Amino acid sequence: MQDSRPVDHRQLLRLMAAGRIAVGAALTVAPGVSGRAWIGAAATDPPVKVMTRAMGIRDLALGLGTLRAIEDGQPLRPWAVLGAMSDAVDAAATLLALRRLGPGALPVLATATVAAVAGVASLEHLD
Repeated sequence: MQDSRPVDHRQLLRLMAAGRIAVGAALTVAPGVSGRAWIGAAATDPPVKVMTRAMGIRDLALGLGTLRAIEDGQPLRPWAVLGAMSDAVDAAATLLALRRLGPGALPVLATATVAAVAGVASLEHLD
């Protein structure tokens, strides 16, 4: 049986923002550990940690900005666009390097792809 309830796109963006905050915080605070699932052993290299932290703070800021916009009743469309762009680049970069990254990166590829598609799909239902 198919569920006919409409999708609450604001709630979807709230859940995605919470996930983005969690991932962003982990990448920022513990880049070697949290980045390992995505890029493997290279995540522990000091120069790679710099890039991982920089990416982590991007996700943390996007998530916090999205949640604040939701709570304050501000337009969500700009946050959804930025999040979808970020996720699409993550998916594309992972796909381009997948052969070198190995199958451990598949969950990240799937998550980034789904998040990008969900973000784009939400655009027509926002502000």
